[in-house]
Amino acid sequence: MDFSTSSSLLNKLLNILPDIFQNSVYTKYLEYWPILLIGALAALILTPIVGHIAMKYDITYKPGVKRKEKDFENEKKAIHEGITPALGGLALTIPVLIAILFFFKLDSFSLPIVLAIAILIIGTLLDDIFNLSAKTQLIYQLIASSIIAFSVINLTNLSFLDLKLDLYTWNFSIFSLEQSLALPGDILLIIWFLICINAVKWTAGSPGIIEANSLIVFSLIFIIAVRFHSVFSATTSIMMVGGLSIFLIFALPPQKIMTGSSGKTIYGLLICTLALIADSKLSTTIMLLALPVIDFAYVIVKRIVTYKPKNLIELMRISDTSHLHHQLMKLNLSRKQIVLIEMAVSLFIGSIAVLTTGAFQFFAVILILAICIIFIAYVNIKASKKEKDQKKEESPESKYSY
Repeated sequence: MDFSTSSSLLNKLLNILPDIFQNSVYTKYLEYWPILLIGALAALILTPIVGHIAMKYDITYKPGVKRKEKDFENEKKAIHEGITPALGGLALTIPVLIAILFFFKLDSFSLPIVLAIAILIIGTLLDDIFNLSAKTQLIYQLIASSIIAFSVINLTNLSFLDLKLDLYTWNFSIFSLEQSLALPGDILLIIWFLICINAVKWTAGSPGIIEANSLIVFSLIFIIAVRFHSVFSATTSIMMVGGLSIFLIFALPPQKIMTGSSGKTIYGLLICTLALIADSKLSTTIMLLALPVIDFAYVIVKRIVTYKPKNLIELMRISDTSHLHHQLMKLNLSRKQIVLIEMAVSLFIGSIAVLTTGAFQFFAVILILAICIIFIAYVNIKASKKEKDQKKEESPESKYSY
C-alpha cells in the first residue's frame, strides 16, 4: 500500500508522455520515462565527479593495503585490480534522496524513509573514509532499519505461512507524525532489513555484480509497483534503474569506480523497503533477493561452524572467501562471466516473482532475457576454455611432449 502523496512536480513529469504512446497497454509503465532519464543523467554527471573527489582525497580501495591501521581489504578476497576510487554509490543515492524530497510530500510515510537513507549516507560515507568497525556499521544499520520499521510501514502478516504478526499494536504520534508499532512484526521487519542490507552488500566482492543484480531487482520492483499503483515505489525504483544503467558501465570489470559502502548498504535498504511497499508482501522481497539471501545464509552458517564466533560482532568481523562469486572464481570463470551468470539467475528467479503478480507478458520477456544471458555466459565460458586449451597446446613445452 502506498501511503505517500506525490507532488505537483511529479504529476507534471508523469503527464508528458508522447501522444504516440497514449493508447498503448504499456502507457502506465512508459509514463515514468522522465524519471528514468533524470536518474541516468544524474549518474552520468555525478559519477566522474565523485570518482575524482575519491581519488583526490585517497578514498580508494587498495588490495592488500591497510587503512587507518585496520584491514581495509582482505587480500585473498580482493578481486578488483589496482587503486580504485570508492564513493560511487553517492552518485545514485544522493539524487534519489533529493528526488524523494522534490517529488513527494514529507509525511508520516515518506519522512522515515528519507531519514533512514540520510543516516545510511552519512554512516557509509564515514565508513568509506575511515573504515569503521563492524560494530559501528551495525549500529547505523540498526538505527535506519528501526526508523522505518516503527513508522506506519508495518509487517502485519506472513501470508505464505498464514501468520498474524500484529498481536500487539500501538498507534501514536511524534511531532504530529503518525507512528505505528506492530509486534512481533516490526521486530522481525528490523531483522529482515538487516539481512537484506548485508546480503546485498556482500555481493559487492566482485566488480559489477552488485550493480547488475540491483539493476535487475529495481527493474522488477518497478514492474510490480506500477501494477499495484504504488507511485512511491515505482518512482524511486525507476530512478535507481536509470542511475544503475549508467553506473554499471563504470563498474563492469575492469572497473573505473566502486560502489563503495556509500552505495551497497543503501541498495539493500531501498530494495527491501520498496518491494514491501509495492505489494505489501514479504514473500515478494524474498523471491527478488533469493540469490543474495541464500548466499548470505550459507556464508553465515559456514562461518559459525568453521570459526565458532562468540557473538554477532565477532561473526561480522570474519572475512573469508565463502561467497558465491568467490566459488565461481575458483571454477576459473572470468569476472565478466560471473556477472552474466548471476544476472541470469537473478532474472530467472525474479521472473517468477513478477509472475506471482499476474504479469504474464513481463514474465515471458524476463524469462527470455534470462535464457539469452545464460546462453551468452555459456558461450563465453566455452570460448574461454577453448582459448586456454589452445594456448596450452601452443606452449613452448608442448613440442617436447609425447
